Amino acid sequence: MKPQLKVSLKPYNTLSLDVKADYFMCINNLDDLHTARHFCQINHCPWLLIGGGSNLVLTQDFEGLVMLMAMDKVFWPSNTAFKKTSEKFALSAQAGYEWDRLVEESIQKGASGLENLSLIPGQVGAAPIQNIGAYGVELENCLSSVDVFDFQTGQTFRLSTKDCKLGYRDSIFKSHTHWIVIQVNLTLNYEHNPQVGYGIITDTIASVAGQSADNPSAQQIRDAVIHIRRTKLPDPKQIPNVGSFFKNPVVTSEKVEQLMKIWPALVAYPLPSIVATQSTQTDTRYHKLAAGWLIDQLGWKGFIQGEVGVHEHQALVLVCSGSAKGKDVLDLALRIKADVDAKYGVKLEIEPRLFDNRGEFTYNLD
Repeated sequence: MKPQLKVSLKPYNTLSLDVKADYFMCINNLDDLHTARHFCQINHCPWLLIGGGSNLVLTQDFEGLVMLMAMDKVFWPSNTAFKKTSEKFALSAQAGYEWDRLVEESIQKGASGLENLSLIPGQVGAAPIQNIGAYGVELENCLSSVDVFDFQTGQTFRLSTKDCKLGYRDSIFKSHTHWIVIQVNLTLNYEHNPQVGYGIITDTIASVAGQSADNPSAQQIRDAVIHIRRTKLPDPKQIPNVGSFFKNPVVTSEKVEQLMKIWPALVAYPLPSIVATQSTQTDTRYHKLAAGWLIDQLGWKGFIQGEVGVHEHQALVLVCSGSAKGKDVLDLALRIKADVDAKYGVKLEIEPRLFDNRGEFTYNLD
């Protein structure tokens, strides 16, 4: 397969930024990755892998090869393994499979563990890179291993969960950018253990669905999470966005006490313990602050600057329209970062990945 020339990436990123790639090709199998690697070697050009395009900001035309991940097979357990027992439910999904479709189908097949992660946009391959999480559940709770293609050497290998060095919205893949996730291997449960530490889930089940919130099923939790996310977050198909633009900052308990003396309504949660991933234990030395609350208190919600702005109902979400440029989105994000730092002494981290004409870059305001 030969790369296409001068392809617009507007359909492939949820901010709908109209930048072009010098070269573009779909990755349907491992052979395509080897072909792409060879192309980049002989042409001495940079490369960029795109999945669902829901976690990147493209600030310039890309002067290299853009690959669209399209490996989308799922390997489910055999039918004979579908038993209502305490046995584990092991499955493997290729990187190009839609994440929420995987969540939905796993519940339909009688497994639980992913329901709190419903409606997270993007593809399976992005899940371990970001260590996605929501409503008290992190991917690492059910991740067993990740299969990787090394774009530098052309080799494939498997990383254990420990080797992935997962952290809060972080992993080893962010420092080893030449590693491409090709398959994610998960271990789920037949025996349902509902994670409803966030009261909004049980409240939603009771108020919206009109059902008992006692020991909710995986499907009930999924339905509640979908309702919550659709209420709080705009649909990228209607309003271009990448979801939460900033990570919830992690600070010491001492910092929380200092802030609460000035802002008693500060929203902060004890950080889940990284030792007992299957329990409700917390590490009281650190807290996670609600970045959306910090931004909202500074009056940014609903702010508009040309073709970009802050969503009117969710201060964590930056939106754009019309002929917005990636640089416009980034400039607004940096203004918000600086404002939060000046007011609270808290440094926000941008969650989506940033790309210019040659590859990924980062911004630090330290």
